[in-house]
Amino acid sequence: MKLQENSLRWSLNHVFKYSDTDLFPKPVEFDILNEVEDEAINRFKDIDLGNYQHNPSRRFIVPKDEISYRTATQLDPLDHTVLTAIIYEFGQLIENRRIPTSDNKVFSYRFNPQNDGSLYNPNISWLEFWKTCEQKSFNYKYAVSLDIADFYNQIYHHNIENQLIESGFPNQVKKWLMNLLESVTAKVSRGIPTGPHATHLLGELSLIPVDNSLSLKGIDFCRFVDDIIIFCNSKQEARIIIYQMAEILDKQQRLILQRQKTKIYTSDELKQRCTLMTKDQPINSYEESIINIIKMYSSSNPYTTVSIQNINDEQLHIFSKFFVDKILSDYLNNDEPNYTRLRWFLRRLSQVGIPSAVEFCLDNIDSLTPAISDICHYLISINNNYSGNWKILGSKIINILYTDIIKSNEYFQISLMSLFARNSSLNNASQIIAIYQNSPSSLRREILLSAYSQNMGDWIRELKESYTIMDIWCKRAFIIASTTLPVEERKFFLDYVKDNSLLNDILIKWAKSK
Repeated sequence: MKLQENSLRWSLNHVFKYSDTDLFPKPVEFDILNEVEDEAINRFKDIDLGNYQHNPSRRFIVPKDEISYRTATQLDPLDHTVLTAIIYEFGQLIENRRIPTSDNKVFSYRFNPQNDGSLYNPNISWLEFWKTCEQKSFNYKYAVSLDIADFYNQIYHHNIENQLIESGFPNQVKKWLMNLLESVTAKVSRGIPTGPHATHLLGELSLIPVDNSLSLKGIDFCRFVDDIIIFCNSKQEARIIIYQMAEILDKQQRLILQRQKTKIYTSDELKQRCTLMTKDQPINSYEESIINIIKMYSSSNPYTTVSIQNINDEQLHIFSKFFVDKILSDYLNNDEPNYTRLRWFLRRLSQVGIPSAVEFCLDNIDSLTPAISDICHYLISINNNYSGNWKILGSKIINILYTDIIKSNEYFQISLMSLFARNSSLNNASQIIAIYQNSPSSLRREILLSAYSQNMGDWIRELKESYTIMDIWCKRAFIIASTTLPVEERKFFLDYVKDNSLLNDILIKWAKSK
């Protein structure tokens, strides 16, 4: 079975605009696939799902705060493209079986792909979830807040398979998806990849029986992914609901509730919580002013880039280093820093590309590691506005790579090294080369991509003989970096490369044409 051409094209456009995940640097492969889109689509549309061989994914430990973490997965770019195309083409089969949005019960990841590349309905969100909880709290005396423990990692594959069949997925598509899950989880029968946007709908698919069971029992609830609020009229009823919910989760797919997040609220207490969740909560007046300015110029759209040139001098003063440092310091000085909100603020700074937070972020990187992905996005956003010395900045980033806390985690290392691949102004070639030999494969890939960005062809030449022992992620990076070699030398080398990989073939053809 083959996927439709328009599904594959939509998938590539989606990834080009929104990346493959919010957690990892976007693979350069997607930029190249966008450049040779027609060629890529012509090759991808001939893929037979029944004979497809999945490629290795990458799995890392990603911090949520200073002491908690999650595992996150970055799929092979071709696997990710096919997965997203499958969800685009068949996702409505899942959405048709979910509780209707008009019931105001299930708010997470409502399937509604748009021409702009967005996959889910932006009008049904976390904010709408809490607003509806607040509205419903007026009709009840109590509510129970529940959270499914380690949800994505505990989803039972057999349940996913049964729900795909029930949804009417074609057999070869169902097998492709199950093989992907098996490949990512190393044949363990639980867990779906955390990270890819498309897998959110598989998580929602797994909870259709739970949602239906609650509705059949006449229980009024609101759910956003694994966060569930159930409404009732007495404390005793609330306690009974906890036991009922535990039984439903256990019998449906052996899931359990997280004890620390299970709580009974009075109606007034829930209203207070809902207010906290729905109201903007700047850490101080400086942040409030900055956010108001960004909202003014972006029409409150978090994806809109705001040009510094459009901001008047009086407003631009609010973005100065003094005020931004004060905002970030206030976040970190809390006993329990709100990293979710801090990451959100860094993303707002990235909309403007204002360089005033550069020094603070790098000087306080040990405390900011839970926000390292957003810091990297921010540092990329300042490319056109930073007036400091890029080489000194690059050296500072490389020195950070040698600190104990950064060396302890590959995710931290690849996030920081990816900056050199995304910004050729960070031209620290000798320091980058010195890291390569003793680095793990994941970091070597980012170094190879940095060599591509910084035109380090003479060094790439020295690595040609080691190509055959590289893993698939490094091989693709090397093919891309080979474009820094002289034309004839590059073509001779690429003619020698044979990996029996569709994506590599496309990259080789692209590299030869450069």
